[in-house]
Amino acid sequence: MNKSEIIEAIQYIKKYKTETNTIEVKKATGGFSSCYDTISSFSNKNGGIIIFGIDEDNDYKITGVYDINDLQKKISSLCNDSMEPKIRPFILPLEYEGKNLLAVKIDELPQNKKPCYYKPKGLKGGAYTRVGDSDSPMTDYEIYAIYSYNDHIFAETRPNFRATLEDLDQDLLEQYIVRLKLDKPNFAKNSFEKCLKLCGLADTINNVTYPTLAGTLLFSEYSQCFYPQLFVACVVVPGTQLGDVGAFGERFIDNKRVEGTIEQMLEGTMNFLQRNMRKMVIIDSNGKRNDRTEYPIEALREAVANALIHRDYSFYTEGAYISVYMYNDRVEIISPGSLYGGYKLNKMNQNTNMETRNPTIIRVLEEKGSIIENRHTGIPKMINEMRSYGLPDPEFYEERNCFRVIFRNAYSINGEIVEQVAEQQSKKQSTIEIYKNKLLEFCKEPKSSKEIKEFLNIKSRQYVSTYLIKPLIKEGKLDYVNKNHANASNQKYITLKNNINSTTGQVGGQVTGQVEK
Repeated sequence: MNKSEIIEAIQYIKKYKTETNTIEVKKATGGFSSCYDTISSFSNKNGGIIIFGIDEDNDYKITGVYDINDLQKKISSLCNDSMEPKIRPFILPLEYEGKNLLAVKIDELPQNKKPCYYKPKGLKGGAYTRVGDSDSPMTDYEIYAIYSYNDHIFAETRPNFRATLEDLDQDLLEQYIVRLKLDKPNFAKNSFEKCLKLCGLADTINNVTYPTLAGTLLFSEYSQCFYPQLFVACVVVPGTQLGDVGAFGERFIDNKRVEGTIEQMLEGTMNFLQRNMRKMVIIDSNGKRNDRTEYPIEALREAVANALIHRDYSFYTEGAYISVYMYNDRVEIISPGSLYGGYKLNKMNQNTNMETRNPTIIRVLEEKGSIIENRHTGIPKMINEMRSYGLPDPEFYEERNCFRVIFRNAYSINGEIVEQVAEQQSKKQSTIEIYKNKLLEFCKEPKSSKEIKEFLNIKSRQYVSTYLIKPLIKEGKLDYVNKNHANASNQKYITLKNNINSTTGQVGGQVTGQVEK
């Protein structure tokens, strides 16, 4: 931390009249204003800077501090004597607009040192987390999530005391164990029951063997008999937010509770998504039919699989189910539990060694080869699949008790869903061919994409760009007027002269294709 960094932070809050998740201001003209809650929240999440000498309640006026030396001593004493663990802040006095200020930088603690809390209030009352521009007491779940990571507690392997091994699908279990024994000679020496325990699928308590939660979710004949809330709730909403209603007052177009094992819930959810997804049929010049779904199936599959595999299965979230919402403009997938351990949103697309909350579930699914093929490729695959469709990258949000993934479709880009532009008007000519020829005729004089869209009476700019303008440029029939700035907002397009018949002035050439909804 240096003076320029502090000045930049001051200028930001004065410009936008707000604190942030990493910047806090305190007045401190009449004495020391305790800030244990902010020290705790910055230590537990992302770190941050506290600037003393700015009055938030007076339009972020620079007021200065009562005494630089005394303030430094009180902050140091608070961090050293009253916080657990002890905090080592970086303190910097500075002058700004003729006033003395004091900046205190608090670094985020390593994951195994968290949570930081104010000792006089105790762990449950004195541990805070940063939520937007405020400090909020940590919930019991947030505290548990930290300690379960630090103490290597894996909720997936806790015994299911309401079940017996007979409640699991014996044929599937047998197939799985036999497969493992083929490649693991030492493992193969054990009894069937011992193998289950070694795999984390069963545990023995007081001489009674029970399936674990992982064993139940992977091999039970009916998992929801024991864990009723561990299902996937799938909903199609007739609008862009919950509460929207359809033409007949319906709140949901489709609504399904998907149950079963993890693998069955994945397949059931994907069937629901595909059943309710818009589809486009494209027939190329060779008459080959290509089906294109509203969203790339593999991207959605990765997200649903991640929700099932990486969700929190602890007692705190056992009553929460996974939600899948299909809106007009997006799909949202919400899974219970925050990111595990020290994993951060900004590392989502990095090839780092990811620590896992449910290693038993992951290992068994890898060994079965049913869902997981290659670790750490799920997020990049979602991104690449969306980009291949010309859609925005998926969005990832970590909330206090859940994790949310959002996929946006063409509606959210252009304000209109890409629809069938017209019915086929001729057996020999398809819709795209008709529109291409009209476009080339229209663009004998330079025209913008907006003018083209309005001339063809097509609502979607995305459709015009993807299926008409770009293909014609690639075919050498259309060109940019301003070639140096192809993506300029005011770009215009012109038909190349060799595509206009010099005698008739008519556009020549034929292109085939068909688009249906």
